[in-house]
Amino acid sequence: MAATILVLMITLAAQSTRSQTETAGSPAVEKHIRDIIKDLPTDSELRRNLLEGGRGNGVHYSWMDEMRKLGVKRAVVWIDIRFAHKGRAKKMNLNRIDYFSHYEGATPISNETRLETIRATGLEKELTSLSLERARHGSWVDVPRPKPQPLIGGTKTEFLDDEWLPADSGALYYAR
Repeated sequence: MAATILVLMITLAAQSTRSQTETAGSPAVEKHIRDIIKDLPTDSELRRNLLEGGRGNGVHYSWMDEMRKLGVKRAVVWIDIRFAHKGRAKKMNLNRIDYFSHYEGATPISNETRLETIRATGLEKELTSLSLERARHGSWVDVPRPKPQPLIGGTKTEFLDDEWLPADSGALYYAR
């Protein structure tokens, strides 16, 4: 218990030190965002969002470091869900994870050696766990009428390697 508290205190201290030097709107963060914008295609949704002032929350997670080490800028986790009769998630399973070397566009990484390297780090397990947790608290965009039985659908969660980029924070359900 004492060790857990000590680790938590060290983690919070490290995050508060980082947030004191880099805050949303600071010159360093804005230069970083401008550099990313330059590399994005002109028709990019992320580019448009950043130009309109969209920003991430600045909270840095260890999986972001792992993504950077592996050259993964974006990961999209697809979760299959069997819903209860009232539209609540009942049973969830990982469908697949797509890894990308770019923030937008491009095709998923398909090199088996590279995918095995990614899986061996534990990144896939961590992103799956986070996605399943987000999926538990998702919401419907549109519930089909009449509701098919069983109601099967899913959600997707996107993870970016940069805390200053806006990413989806919740899960939106869809029906198949």
